Amino acid sequence: MDLDTISKKIIQLSGGSENFVHVTNCMTRVRMTLKDESQADVAGLKALPGVLGVISDETLQVIVGPGKCNNIADAINQQLAKGEQLESETLSSDSENGVIQKAEIARNKAKKKTPVKAILRVIANIFIPLLPGLIAAGTLMGINNIIVNSASAEALSQGIQATANLSAAQVILQQKGLLEISTIMGIIASGLFSLLAVFTGIFAAKEFKGTEILGGIIGAITIAPQVAVIGLTPGQGGLIGVIFAVWICCWLERRLRRFIPSMIDVIATPTITIIIMTGLLLFGIMPVAGIVSNVILGSLSGVLEHGGLAAGFLLSSLFPFLISLGLHQGLIPIHLELIQATGHSQLFAIQIMSNSGMVGAAIAVLLLTKDPVMKRVAKGAIPTSILAVGEPTIFGVNIPAGFAFITGSIGAGFGGMMIVLLDVTANGVGAAGLSALPLIADGKYLEYILSWLVGCSIAFLLTYFVGRIRKYE
Repeated sequence: MDLDTISKKIIQLSGGSENFVHVTNCMTRVRMTLKDESQADVAGLKALPGVLGVISDETLQVIVGPGKCNNIADAINQQLAKGEQLESETLSSDSENGVIQKAEIARNKAKKKTPVKAILRVIANIFIPLLPGLIAAGTLMGINNIIVNSASAEALSQGIQATANLSAAQVILQQKGLLEISTIMGIIASGLFSLLAVFTGIFAAKEFKGTEILGGIIGAITIAPQVAVIGLTPGQGGLIGVIFAVWICCWLERRLRRFIPSMIDVIATPTITIIIMTGLLLFGIMPVAGIVSNVILGSLSGVLEHGGLAAGFLLSSLFPFLISLGLHQGLIPIHLELIQATGHSQLFAIQIMSNSGMVGAAIAVLLLTKDPVMKRVAKGAIPTSILAVGEPTIFGVNIPAGFAFITGSIGAGFGGMMIVLLDVTANGVGAAGLSALPLIADGKYLEYILSWLVGCSIAFLLTYFVGRIRKYE
């Protein structure tokens, strides 16, 4: 289908244009906030050509793959902006699949939305708009690290000394004509990461239905060097503290508007809000959030340090399940806190091993299946997952195959074990697969590739042999 047609189909099957509140996208999914999600025909959406899967949760998520999700989300927003009245249309689907899909929907509806899941969903919604920037800045930072580390090694081997204005590595880069390029890439990366608290505050305020610039101000206060005067460390409490403070700020702002006369609201409300919040932030939230952040980071570090290979296996095998629920984005602030605190995150390296297991399982399904539709989907999904993201193989191949999702998750666990065994870490966040190579810290690119191949190979073997036993076709 062309974009115009598929956007109209999605609107129809989601209850019509009047049922839409908001449409956006992440790396692989079109995320739609609906007034009444029960009006959405989930089975019909799944039957659309090019749709790899649908998740019905706080938002209705249609998985279409990287690149496509941006174009389809834009097309839907354009259709909604036109205010076109779309004629209803019945889409045919296989009756057996329809029964299975309805049963799956019923099970999902019956699941209770736990507080933990709700919190992770909110955090994910805050960081989804930041993902393109995080990926771009993280990738450039990784490439720049490769360039600088190589120059540092060369300077050391040649005995090059630093000058008054340049480090030894910069001297080498200048000789090779790479100093300006390296500097620019560093500026781009630091432009995001140094102000990440500000951007987080803005998008948190948007999520909590508050004034976005006030959220940005709160983020800026947490990283201001002047906080050291009152005994705080710039960035203390991290992004977790920023999100919590912005949530209180938005709540306070709404309460103040009930009592402040409309004539002075535009001046009084934001001023009083930010004065009160600054006191709460500096003398309450930042100190407490700093303790909480340290406990979380210490706990994760302890699990990885003392849990060893078992921790790597368990965490990596669970990540495909989190990705299938769209909850993995909620861990972004944890990864970023680890990177800011220690310079790297082994947890992120373990997480992206889920990609290896899903690819290995999908390759096995491709070889096993005789279904021409499944073969076509697998052939399109596997290269995309090898390069970047695992959702196409998760939703297009392994979950429909059933057992392949489980065997793929087990294979991913072995990839996580290798990450721990070889001490592979990441110094940025971004996509998985080969796209993650520039993010790997300390030049351990071969170790990362080896870990990925182990996870992929074991997932392939498990899936293939289980499939043969089950006579999967």
